[in-house]
Amino acid sequence: MSAPERSGGGSPRVSALMIPLLFLGVLIGFLAGYFFLWWGLLAVLAVVIGAVSAVLRGASRDAATGAILGVVLGYGGVLLLAVFRGVL
Repeated sequence: MSAPERSGGGSPRVSALMIPLLFLGVLIGFLAGYFFLWWGLLAVLAVVIGAVSAVLRGASRDAATGAILGVVLGYGGVLLLAVFRGVL
């Protein structure tokens, strides 16, 4: 018996949709924050609600987590950029 089999398994499996939705989320968050600074919060809220409802319907939790993290990171990055450039 090899070491990973004895310890209970190998690395955890991640959904194939997590990386594309993470990237798409960063793109949506960045564009929403860049073009519609405060209205972009509505886009972030819409993605979060959509991801939570997808999980409740039985979709992949990993994909929903990727979408939420992507949007929040993209939008948060724009806000940090605005703060450091003195726009906010």
